[in-house]
Amino acid sequence: MMDGRPRRPTAVEGARTLREAELRARLGWFIQLRWAFLAGLGLALLTAGPLLGLPLPYGRLLTVGAAVAGYNVALSLRRRGEAGDASPSPRVIHAETYAQIGLDLVALTALLHLSGGAENPFAFFYLFHAIIGSILLSRAEVWTLGGVASALFLGLVGLEYAGILPHYPFPLLSAGSQYRNLHFLLAVSAALLTALFGVIAICSTIVQSLRRREAELGLARQMLEQQAQDLEAANRALRAQQERLVQSEKLAALGGLAAGIAHEINNPVQFLEGNLQVVSESMGTILPVLDAHAERQPGFRVARLPYAFFREQAPAMLQDMLHGVRRIADIVRDLKQFARRDEGRLDEAVDLNAVVRAGLRLAHNRIKRFRVVSDLDPGLPPLRGSTVKLEQVVVANLLNAAEALGEAPEGTITVSTRAAEGGTRVRLVIGDDGPGMSEDVTRRVFDPFFTTKQPMGGTGLGLAVTYGIVQEHAGQAEVESAPGEGTRFIYTFPVTRVQA
Repeated sequence: MMDGRPRRPTAVEGARTLREAELRARLGWFIQLRWAFLAGLGLALLTAGPLLGLPLPYGRLLTVGAAVAGYNVALSLRRRGEAGDASPSPRVIHAETYAQIGLDLVALTALLHLSGGAENPFAFFYLFHAIIGSILLSRAEVWTLGGVASALFLGLVGLEYAGILPHYPFPLLSAGSQYRNLHFLLAVSAALLTALFGVIAICSTIVQSLRRREAELGLARQMLEQQAQDLEAANRALRAQQERLVQSEKLAALGGLAAGIAHEINNPVQFLEGNLQVVSESMGTILPVLDAHAERQPGFRVARLPYAFFREQAPAMLQDMLHGVRRIADIVRDLKQFARRDEGRLDEAVDLNAVVRAGLRLAHNRIKRFRVVSDLDPGLPPLRGSTVKLEQVVVANLLNAAEALGEAPEGTITVSTRAAEGGTRVRLVIGDDGPGMSEDVTRRVFDPFFTTKQPMGGTGLGLAVTYGIVQEHAGQAEVESAPGEGTRFIYTFPVTRVQA
């Protein structure tokens, strides 16, 4: 395994697998073919003698037929016993194949011996075994089969010629037996062996080539199916990435729009703040006049309110309005600052506490339903960097904490800053007491496009961009989380960055 996938079989291995599957399927066919042979032999014995008047050796032929029928019955019973075995081993399949072919060769040799030996033209039935073996066996196995068949035939001819085995003449020969005619025996043996090995060479070459082609086609089909699956998976990943990029582009467009809206809001906010300040200051002059008028007219009302109530609440109402307008002005300023085009400069003196407060204001609408605890170190030294980028870090983590807490109203978000290492570094910690993350998610949380909130519109870019900003500031990013124990993002920045 190189890339997590199982190794594909080679063409040779595929051909071997196909041959074994074919052998298993043909074992039953061997048995049926043998029954057909026995039926043909029986029909020949019943008709050839009476119709043609041939003196056939019925007893000897029936003996061979009975032997063939006996081992064929045994093989049939074995096949039925193996019916429940879904996948017998290749060794068992090959052993059964060799046994059947060997028994048939011995039976054919015995039949030839009992009906004429080398004089029997049916000696060329060995060729059928060669053809069948070429279809089912490997090249080496077929040549071995040819050698066994040749040895059986030549052994039979030699033993009869030497008189060790008795010779039974072929019934159709009326002119005397040729089993001691050496030239006849050599000619028959040469013809049979030439035909036998010629058939093996031709058939095995053709069959092996076809089998290899079939295996290659099977492997090509598997590779095409795998490639189709890989392409489909890649297509799905590309579509998902495209959706994320579209969402990112939409967010970037919204950022530009937000900057424009903030600019438009800023002018009327300034008018409101200035006018409210004037009205607030003018109340010091107006109220004494209204007090005198109220003394002369006890039922005096202002804006349908009793004057005493108006007199008590008006200054507080003006202060609330001023506070609200100033809050809007702060948010607009933070929004303009946050949406400001990044010029890549990291040379500002950044007050990390001010950055945190701005981030809390920007994310207020998303985090206001939770309890927010901020613990900012008043003695924090400024660091060199980009205010805009560090605000982005704070906002991204606050939004991430809010999404982690979900709808839990009792959730808590904590933000803290601390000086570290004797004031040479500053540490920012943003955490939540939400469900936490598994080890796998924690390990991948800063990876681009990795998100567990894709159905809710997550792009997987917020924390990846955050990590990049931290790296730009020569900082370090850590995550502490476990299922059920909440999450803490810890960022440490040097006060003075070493120039590369």
